[in-house]
Amino acid sequence: MNDKKRLMDIINIIDPGKRVIDVGTDHGLVPLYLAKNELCDDILGTDISASSLKKLEDELDDSLKKVIKTKVTDGFNGIEKKDKQIAVIAGMGANTIIDIINNSLDFAKNLDYMILESNIATERLRKFLINNNFEIQRDFLTYENNKYYDILKVSYGYPNELTLSEIYYGFENIKKHSDVLRSKLEKDYEKNSKFRDDIVKNSKNQSGLEKIDERLAAIDEVYEIWKLKN
Repeated sequence: MNDKKRLMDIINIIDPGKRVIDVGTDHGLVPLYLAKNELCDDILGTDISASSLKKLEDELDDSLKKVIKTKVTDGFNGIEKKDKQIAVIAGMGANTIIDIINNSLDFAKNLDYMILESNIATERLRKFLINNNFEIQRDFLTYENNKYYDILKVSYGYPNELTLSEIYYGFENIKKHSDVLRSKLEKDYEKNSKFRDDIVKNSKNQSGLEKIDERLAAIDEVYEIWKLKN
């Protein structure tokens, strides 16, 4: 797992002894690590694809089968609710994560917490969570194989009040002056400034400007916060 920093970042915020549902588990790296290191003893790996889930099943010896169960299902459909239960939903975009939670909202609300890893459009996920009364307890960036991933730990009950910059880039990254965030901001600013110039110069349809301007404003807000605190 040394080459899977993002998965270790997820594992490191799972409390030992929790009952874990790993949604979209694919190769099952998180369940396998938790079981082999005796961190959790009741783990369910799920996937919508039986062939994908078989990658995990092929790794299970008799000992691991006592700890890790598998289920072909879409999201939380058909999963038994238990106490001390958490969920990991990782390796997908914000819209897919939103759909999974929204389709089983009552189930999601009753989990101890969820760990969500989004690789695109995480601002949509943060807005959805706050609008549905979830509290974002942890919210940080990780970087692996030239990609940025947002990792959130959330539970139902006490929604945060987030600024524009926190919606786009996560309160924890901003508070800690994250070097990973600093790198992402530079790339996002360059990319979105170019998109904006191209739209203004070459397109009669200016509808994309509002979203770009909002992201640029969020970036400026982070820079201003850091400037004030330096």
